[in-house]
Amino acid sequence: MERVAHALPDWLEPVLAFVNTVDVETGVDVLAGGPVSLTDWLVARGLLDPDATPPTSAYRADHRLALDLRSGLRSLALVNNGCPTDERATMPMRRALERLPLVVTLAPGGLRPHQLPPVRAALGAIAAGYARAVATGDWGRIRRCPADDCAWVFWDSSAKGARRWCTMRVCGNRAKVRAFAQRRSAAQTDRAPGG
Repeated sequence: MERVAHALPDWLEPVLAFVNTVDVETGVDVLAGGPVSLTDWLVARGLLDPDATPPTSAYRADHRLALDLRSGLRSLALVNNGCPTDERATMPMRRALERLPLVVTLAPGGLRPHQLPPVRAALGAIAAGYARAVATGDWGRIRRCPADDCAWVFWDSSAKGARRWCTMRVCGNRAKVRAFAQRRSAAQTDRAPGG
């Protein structure tokens, strides 16, 4: 029987891109520049109109909201990989979602931000993508690599939806090598005189 891979839905791509605005492995945080970096990222992703009059730019409160939303989404992606929920990371996200109200619409997607300024509406679109993914069951395929030195968030496109590592070649292999070394060390300790 042929295994069919599951493609990332187009509407979920901005959510995945948003949670990966921080790269633990390289130490790069695209949003580290504050409100200006948030505005630039939203414009680059097509979530903000660069030609709006008056020009749209994020405020400090918008930036804090974005960081809280991102932290919570990253934590929930790790939960999808079998780790316990980190309430410290999800609580600020819950408060952020309260400031990004969504309304149900008859349009495709079914949710949109409700009467928000442009930057908040853009963040609301990310929140709506998350809500839609939960409703469709697609959120379970958004996973965060459990390797602390990686923590990349990825879409599990595998047929069974059981992928654990962002890449088996790198993070999965490192974990296997570490586990083998630990087993070998434990076995040598057990065999040692007086062990």
